[in-house]
Amino acid sequence: MLRLLGLCLALPLFAGSQEETQSWGDTSEQIGLRVPRQLRLLQRLKTKPLMTEFSVKSTIISRYAFTTVSCRMLNRASEDQDIEFQMQIPAAAFITNFTMIVGDNVYQGEITEKEKKSRDRINEKRNTTTDNNEEKGTDTFRASLVIPSKDKAAFFLSYEELLQRRLGKYEHVISVRPQQLAGRLTVDVNILERSGLTSLEVPPLLNSRQKGSGKGEDDSGPPPSTVINKNETFANIVFKPSVVQQAKIAQNGILGDFIIRYDVKREQSIGDIQVLNGYFVHYFAPKDLPPLPKNVVFVLDISASMVGAKLRQTREALVTILHDLRPQDRFNIIGFSNRIKVWKDRLIPVTPENVRDGKLYIFHLSPTGGTDINGALQTAIRLLNDYVTHNDIEDRSVSLVVFLTDGKPTFGETSTPKILSNTKEATQGQICIFTVGIGNDVDYKLLEKLSLENCGLTRRVREEENAGAQLIGFYDEIRTPLLSDIHINYPPALVEHATKTLFPNYFNGSEIVIAGKLVDRKLDQLHVEVTASNSKKFLILKTDVPVEPQKVGNDITGSPRPKGDGEEDSNHIERLWSYLTVKELLSSWLQSNNRQEKEQLRQKAQALAMSYRFLTPFTSMRLRKPDLHTDTLDDPRGMSAVTGPETVVQSLQGTGMQPEPSLKKPHDPRIKISKTSVDGDPHFVVDFPSNKLTVCFNIDGEPGDILRLVSDHMDSGVTVNGELIGAPAPPNGHKKQRTYFRTITILINKPQRSYLEITPNRVILDGGDRLVLPCNQSVVVGSRGLEVSVSANANITVTIQSTIAFVILIHLYKKPAPFQRNHLGFYISNSKGLSRNCHGLLGQFLNQEAKLTEESTAYSRNHTVNPLHPQAGGGTSETVLKVKGHHVPVVWKQRKIYNGEEQIDCWFAKNNAAKLIDGDYKDYLAAHPFDTETTLGMSRRSETGSHKDGSP
Repeated sequence: MLRLLGLCLALPLFAGSQEETQSWGDTSEQIGLRVPRQLRLLQRLKTKPLMTEFSVKSTIISRYAFTTVSCRMLNRASEDQDIEFQMQIPAAAFITNFTMIVGDNVYQGEITEKEKKSRDRINEKRNTTTDNNEEKGTDTFRASLVIPSKDKAAFFLSYEELLQRRLGKYEHVISVRPQQLAGRLTVDVNILERSGLTSLEVPPLLNSRQKGSGKGEDDSGPPPSTVINKNETFANIVFKPSVVQQAKIAQNGILGDFIIRYDVKREQSIGDIQVLNGYFVHYFAPKDLPPLPKNVVFVLDISASMVGAKLRQTREALVTILHDLRPQDRFNIIGFSNRIKVWKDRLIPVTPENVRDGKLYIFHLSPTGGTDINGALQTAIRLLNDYVTHNDIEDRSVSLVVFLTDGKPTFGETSTPKILSNTKEATQGQICIFTVGIGNDVDYKLLEKLSLENCGLTRRVREEENAGAQLIGFYDEIRTPLLSDIHINYPPALVEHATKTLFPNYFNGSEIVIAGKLVDRKLDQLHVEVTASNSKKFLILKTDVPVEPQKVGNDITGSPRPKGDGEEDSNHIERLWSYLTVKELLSSWLQSNNRQEKEQLRQKAQALAMSYRFLTPFTSMRLRKPDLHTDTLDDPRGMSAVTGPETVVQSLQGTGMQPEPSLKKPHDPRIKISKTSVDGDPHFVVDFPSNKLTVCFNIDGEPGDILRLVSDHMDSGVTVNGELIGAPAPPNGHKKQRTYFRTITILINKPQRSYLEITPNRVILDGGDRLVLPCNQSVVVGSRGLEVSVSANANITVTIQSTIAFVILIHLYKKPAPFQRNHLGFYISNSKGLSRNCHGLLGQFLNQEAKLTEESTAYSRNHTVNPLHPQAGGGTSETVLKVKGHHVPVVWKQRKIYNGEEQIDCWFAKNNAAKLIDGDYKDYLAAHPFDTETTLGMSRRSETGSHKDGSP
């Protein structure tokens, strides 16, 4: 059975920014490359496709979820490129459709029978899909394909699942792992629960499987940009982070699970029963019942492979669990390797003394030897059987084995079928076995069958996960048994093909779900009867459920698809019934050891999965390319998130929709960052946010001058230089000429030497591997603490060690006037990583305080003025700025920044900032673009070796 975890893991590591990703973009120009120092790195850069959209649409109707993932990719390279597209979905889900569009070719996924020997299966070299069913906790659906040069591709994956109730909540998990900053990233979830919603919550993004992601700005509450709207029975949750918000969560794109937890109202003790178009579903989750006593044996693997963190975390978790046992419970502890170490010869009551002694015993268990799984299980079962046999107790109780291991059977009985048969024979259906597999070497298939055949559950703890926390969470699910021997009965003459109706136990916070098919769709009412044992009582619940004629509405996004051939539309309850039935057939097939019985179960599961289009171990996904081509690929409606395979095909192949021209959104360089910057002629702006002051000044340099903007070479290892280019002054202007920055050079000395040379047309990155990136194409590159993001014809963002960030705006003119030149603007976005010794024309003000005073005949000396509003009125006055011990006369001025898109108010220092900056502006002239010498400020210290680096 497919057990997949996560969503759309498109392999590219390098991504574009928001401007280009709003459309497929102009890809007519190729990346200009100089001779590479490392061809492999350049090849990686060229071959990474750009993800322009990642969206998930999910609709949950009465706990049954329909989900579709949509991704759009663009091949920016000059040659065809092979990519492998991976999809990971929740372990309990079934894939129902996969559609792939490459250029104008639509490859429609088709569920087909899987032969025992899949020799006739299509294996097209250029476009294939595969589904793995390995013995690991999850499998991955993959589609390998070729995207032609400068072409686009779209992928649509649909899957369905029944949400399971654990610890009193339903949990819907959507993996958001695009692995790059996506221009459009959306998760849209609708929840419709007829019985009413309670306790809806959206926690922060959770990531325990991948490294390099963060939780974002806050450690609690929904992820940034999440909007929740709900009423009594309906909720809509939308997660739509901007590129900036994505970058704050993870610089290489969001990595995490978007989780929604909720519960529903429960008024009837017999449960919630829904009937629709001849099918019914019964949700049974009673509450407010006294807990049953439990007899539990904890079986802990102490073989040599458990040494270290696994055993330490497991010990700590078991200690926590022992404290949680109730006084009416009985317990024992077994440690096993190639020897079986039993703490007590019988189950003992829960007392403070026994719990204390049990903790000591656990901590004295030391890892050594092999793994005798069969011997440990037989010993645990014998202890439980002996207790029940020799204690004629009036109270009913539940017997459990909690079994933890990290390996495979290597000692004693090592045959898997023999271990399974020995265990089943010993338990006689009276003992439930709950297994936890720790690490990557565990025989998970054995543990899964042990639990399936003995009314238990199984969980897997990955190598990188915290075993202790996982174990406590698993135990919490089974800590409170409320009912045993549960029988749910419906009149045989009225109901056919019902799913399982006998359950050994019901644990608080979980849920029992039964679905079935009515013999007569015109039935007026359905009789339901539940019998179960609760402590000393025998519980009987009865009710007659009215059956009202209903029709599935077509207005609910995510409702199931028609089966075609004139049949009536299916509905979510019918889909749920088919889902549960296939799951139970697969489980029975897995447990069966009879060849003839297994074949019958396989055929039944395969036929039902084919009918409802479920991808299972007995069905395959093939890609079928239709003869006709679509003309609507660029239609934004056709490429939006969709909810099912029929909708996908209709949107992409429908003839009633006319193609619209490909939309190209103009770039929007108004990046809301710090005002501290230099741009234009060049105009400097320094922001003092703590003082609510903004100061500005000009530097009238000469063409060819190289100005030191940031100088922190000795501490953070960062230097920024800007080279000026000249242009004639505008007519009737007071200046002789204008100057702009044509080159920004960023030198980085830690943790290793690298530099960036940025012009309006290209970015040269040399960090041991020389890359030349054009500025008219969006791309993200980075390694070892340095990330460079190019947004096509808009801006370049440089991030250093996550604590220093600069944004360089690109100013381009289609028809420049004589006094205009293509140039750059330099903005400081994050300066936390720069030291207090930082200097340069901008750097010297980053860690300073500023204050305004006014000297006037109309006002008293040192009268503090409002920094946001200049003083008005008569009299001669002079406003003075106090900063770094300097007293600088300033005047009120308005200046435009961010490419002229925003106007700011600032206090202007005249005369090339002569009294504002340390020294004279000529002291800030560098000898060449790669000069790191410091001539002013507190950071002047002798360096080992030369102060000036030679050009590369």
